[in-house]
Amino acid sequence: MGLVWQVEKSPSLFGLGDSADTEYEVHRSESGAKTTEGIYQDLSEALQLAISKLDENVNDNSLYFLIGWEPLSAAVTISITDDNRSNDSKVVVRCHFVGLASQYDSDVERHDALAKLSDDLRFWCKEYLSTDQGFSQFSLVALFAVDSKDKTVIL
Repeated sequence: MGLVWQVEKSPSLFGLGDSADTEYEVHRSESGAKTTEGIYQDLSEALQLAISKLDENVNDNSLYFLIGWEPLSAAVTISITDDNRSNDSKVVVRCHFVGLASQYDSDVERHDALAKLSDDLRFWCKEYLSTDQGFSQFSLVALFAVDSKDKTVIL
């Protein structure tokens, strides 16, 4: 079963470095997945949607395909950005893993458990992007960020 995507306009990227003069088109979905297979499937769907938007997102300043993971909110945000990671694409994909977030009683417990999931998510993103023909048609560097797009690793 696929995710249900909603499109909305937003002036911010939810704490990942907002620009006051930009309005984003956010493709948003909620995943109820709690198993490894379900999480991977929904993450893959979010990546596929972001890749399908590359034609309208990539411009002369585009350098990075940025995948931001926010453990506290259990959300993945995918955007295209420039070399300073300050000018994000207008079309953004965001998947909130509500099934994961709801498993824990406290924010601290949730953050610790979901932070441990970061390595799996990073691996799955790398695996997906390395085999996707649509992504390979663009000269973008894939980055994975946890909590802040100032701290990234190359996929």
